[in-house]
Amino acid sequence: MKFLYSSGQRPLDGFTLKRGIGRGGFGEVYFGVSDGGKEVALKLVRGGNLDIELRGVAQCLNLKHPNLVSLYDLKTDAQGDRWVVMEYVSGEPLSVVLNRHPQGLPQELAQQWFLALARAVGYLHDHGIVHRDLKPGNIFLENGTLKVGDYGLSKFMSSSQRTAQTQSVGTVHYMAPEISTGNYNKQIDIYAAGIILYEMLTGHVPFEGESAGEILMKHLTSPPDLSKLPPAFVPIVGKALCKNPAHRFGSLGEMAKAVEAVGSEEQPAPVVAKPVVASPSPKPRAKPEPVLSVLPAVSLRGHIAELCGSLALTALFAAVATTVLAALSQRTDLTDVANREEVLNGFFLTVAASWAVLIPAKFWSGQRGDSWVRRIVMMVLGLGVGVLALWFDGWLPQLPFAEAVTASAQTRHAPLPLREGGFPAMAECLSYFGLAFFVLRWWKMGDRRRAHRFSFFPILAAGFWSYALLLVLPSQWHNALALVAASAIVQLVSPWEQPPPPSCKRMRLRYA
Repeated sequence: MKFLYSSGQRPLDGFTLKRGIGRGGFGEVYFGVSDGGKEVALKLVRGGNLDIELRGVAQCLNLKHPNLVSLYDLKTDAQGDRWVVMEYVSGEPLSVVLNRHPQGLPQELAQQWFLALARAVGYLHDHGIVHRDLKPGNIFLENGTLKVGDYGLSKFMSSSQRTAQTQSVGTVHYMAPEISTGNYNKQIDIYAAGIILYEMLTGHVPFEGESAGEILMKHLTSPPDLSKLPPAFVPIVGKALCKNPAHRFGSLGEMAKAVEAVGSEEQPAPVVAKPVVASPSPKPRAKPEPVLSVLPAVSLRGHIAELCGSLALTALFAAVATTVLAALSQRTDLTDVANREEVLNGFFLTVAASWAVLIPAKFWSGQRGDSWVRRIVMMVLGLGVGVLALWFDGWLPQLPFAEAVTASAQTRHAPLPLREGGFPAMAECLSYFGLAFFVLRWWKMGDRRRAHRFSFFPILAAGFWSYALLLVLPSQWHNALALVAASAIVQLVSPWEQPPPPSCKRMRLRYA
């Protein structure tokens, strides 16, 4: 990366620059040496809202804490540019350490470093300062000591592994939901500290996405997946990541006590308000706020009742669907035996396909992921639907006794005509349904926690794959229509719980 100044230059009187060590929206950071031999870091402050940033630096100049990067002075060079003279930390940022540990840090080390982080940020809070940009890229490690930096220029950040996702205040991976409203306090640092603790223990952040907007929406509406955390840390991280700031820890000191108690022989005592604390403690609650789920649980009896109701409604919707399709195809004359048989076949096949989706989806509801086990189960169910399709159409394999069975059935005036087909024809039909159930995530259509009550996308996907498989595996057209109808019916008859509303109406980020 190219810096404005090169090694050996003296843009600021009394200091010689040695090398550039960081760039970002704030300007540039250099490693330099004073005329007296003191090693320092020199930050050239640039960008919009300069007065706000310099005012933040000025109020932090006299802060002293072993876990904070010390700010020495604020100077102006001959060109009128402003420089922050601060402590040079020769160690590496926590983000680099985490990149080397994709599975997370050892629990004892994560506890030790988090306690140092809590002491540093708690010291800032005691002086009325909110960091606003806690993240591993702003936390440094030197000779086993953790130091928090960028608390004077928290709005602008040095480069890190997630610079591309940086917004006006904070970084989206560590951004509390209330930041989007512009109305926030020190609770945003507690939320970010919970994200950092999660990342230290697991190796990754709880909310990922393809864009900043997607990640922000997950912070606003989605509960974090705490199943990957060590069990003892689940209630701690869950409380720190509550969407409602009032339900989080009252202070980082309170959260640090809970983290420190993990692994000790005695259980942590309930946290009570100390009379000597200047800031008011949060009001005690009779019951803790649930953090693992934002939707009420449904009992097994309730699941069975819902499933029975869905199965019954399926028959009603299937009858309507097949009647409409018959009308559109001008086959409403049900006195004709062939037409009546085709309509009945479509009805029963649609019901069978819908039931094959509803039953497993009911037991998988709320479970995340796309495991091969579910795919295989759906494929087996699809093969079963294929067997029913063959039976409905009256297919018989070409076996030695097939001719006798056909003659016997015709002698008894079977209601459905028996057709002769070889194993290739049967294999094509079975493969058609097996692959159709395998390629789509049918269980998502019946998930009570799906994104929308009814969506046309699953119907379009079912139509596409049904048609595409017809080109490879010739089958009856009413088989494809049954699958498309089932994709709509499953959504209509499955219960749905509306996701919780966002905590704010606007996603606009404000400058503070």
